[in-house]
Amino acid sequence: MRHYRHIVLGAALALLGTAALATDYSALRVDAHVHERLLTVSKAYVLAENCPELRERKFYLFTQAMKLQRYARGLGYTNKEISAYVDDKAEQARFRALAEPWAYAKGAVKGDAESFCTLGRAEIEQNTEVGAFLRMR
Repeated sequence: MRHYRHIVLGAALALLGTAALATDYSALRVDAHVHERLLTVSKAYVLAENCPELRERKFYLFTQAMKLQRYARGLGYTNKEISAYVDDKAEQARFRALAEPWAYAKGAVKGDAESFCTLGRAEIEQNTEVGAFLRMR
């Protein structure tokens, strides 16, 4: 499950086939669409990481990563900028810091796997954007 974070937030890296280089990606950080999509994935990751009954929908994740890459490239960002942004540890921590309180506000309790499972099942059943990235094992 630990590797899931790299799959989720680093999916674009695998698609790009380039090494992440030091790049100024501040413009990507403030782009609302990029932020919302990565935050949605981070929320799904937090649920799957804390609930053994949940797993990621890898093909859906892949297709969404491709769409996000195309979107960012359409705005003029390079593969290097995209790679640096999604692979940056500080950015990953920032998204986690946003996703965890979201889960807690929706009833998840730290250390209580069933509470994360309950929230994950609800997200799936309600066909939310977060739920679209998840499936039951």
